[in-house]
Amino acid sequence: MTSMIERFLNTRTPSIISALAFVVASFMFCAVLAGARDSAELTPSMIRGLLLWGIVALAMMLLFCLCLAKVTRYQRSLPDEEIPFRDTKY
Repeated sequence: MTSMIERFLNTRTPSIISALAFVVASFMFCAVLAGARDSAELTPSMIRGLLLWGIVALAMMLLFCLCLAKVTRYQRSLPDEEIPFRDTKY
């Protein structure tokens, strides 16, 4: 079971999912902010919404960075593929 989870975490899928979650949380933050601007007043529910979506967006960005670091570290530990260099200009 842990092997399957490790294989999943070593793919790009968690990074893509967390990046999309960051984008969605950022849009929700902007939507709450636009609602506050339209009404020209901040209510406690708007402040809670701004805090909630701001914290979620920051958490998703942190998760994205951690997933990307894990994938990069995993890929660096793989043996290098030898790619022959062929200069076709000459």
